[in-house]
Amino acid sequence: MITGIGSFPFTDVDEAIDVIFASCGEIPFWPQLPQRSPVENMYITFLESVPSVVIDEEKGSAFVDTTKTEGIEEFYENCSSNALDTFAVSEKVAPGFYRFLERLQEIRPQVKFIKCQITGPFSMGLGLKDEQDKPIIYNPGFFDIILKALHMKAQWMIRTIKASYPEKDIIIFFDEPYMVSFGSAYVSIPKEDAVAMFNEVGAGLDAKRGIHCCGNTDWSVLLNADIDIINFDAYNYLDTIFYYGDDLARFIAKGGRIAPGLVPSSEDVLKVSVKEIEALKTKFIDSITGIDARVKDQDILITPSCGLGSLTEQEARRAMELLKELQ
Repeated sequence: MITGIGSFPFTDVDEAIDVIFASCGEIPFWPQLPQRSPVENMYITFLESVPSVVIDEEKGSAFVDTTKTEGIEEFYENCSSNALDTFAVSEKVAPGFYRFLERLQEIRPQVKFIKCQITGPFSMGLGLKDEQDKPIIYNPGFFDIILKALHMKAQWMIRTIKASYPEKDIIIFFDEPYMVSFGSAYVSIPKEDAVAMFNEVGAGLDAKRGIHCCGNTDWSVLLNADIDIINFDAYNYLDTIFYYGDDLARFIAKGGRIAPGLVPSSEDVLKVSVKEIEALKTKFIDSITGIDARVKDQDILITPSCGLGSLTEQEARRAMELLKELQ
């Protein structure tokens, strides 16, 4: 099976959806279009109505003003009462989500899963700064607000999809590009704290929960988190996850799945052949079945190595064509 990560370079929502439906009809996903508007980037899209967060829509930037405490008490009350409507992702920052739900009727019979995505807690915590330019992940009180906001917005997204397509199962990816810096000299976050934040944002969600990391990292963190799918850049770092054999074996034994990103999300996409990617796929299957022989081809979810938002439209189309040919 195949699906995508989320971002595209298109500025027309329907054009992006056309490409998705033509390639990923079994597991379609809603498109984020950061080149259409700066508010569709990985931060602003999921920070609307979060207390203490100041958003500059023109610049596409946001920060946490820790001197601004208005609305925090109400925020926690809404979390406690599960008032999901107060955590909605608006059509202004995610037009692709709303149009996707409208048009999904066109391919409804062939859809096996509906895939959605949200920025993960580690990347949001490091990328979002306070008024002194310090990552909010190092401020426990305000980072708790971010964790709860991401969890509630994920719940809202799943509920909204289910309202229109109750018979379909859902996959939700937490996108974690900043996980490549975990364990470096620049990030002082204990492993148990990282695992705990993933467990918190994913707890109780009515969906298969995945984490996407577009690079190399300490895979033991994700392999020990309470998630269902790990999606990684297998085009550039295929071998790295297999260095953690014991953790990987336990993850698979409890029902976890590894989703390789085999199609490059770089300019390489115009040079690489299907045959080369097929060879990578074969190597991945040989390696994963060497860990656990119960893993079957049909269990493997294949994606691009990362989102395609930084590519040209030609490159993005080629990436999705390669993905479809793999299937």
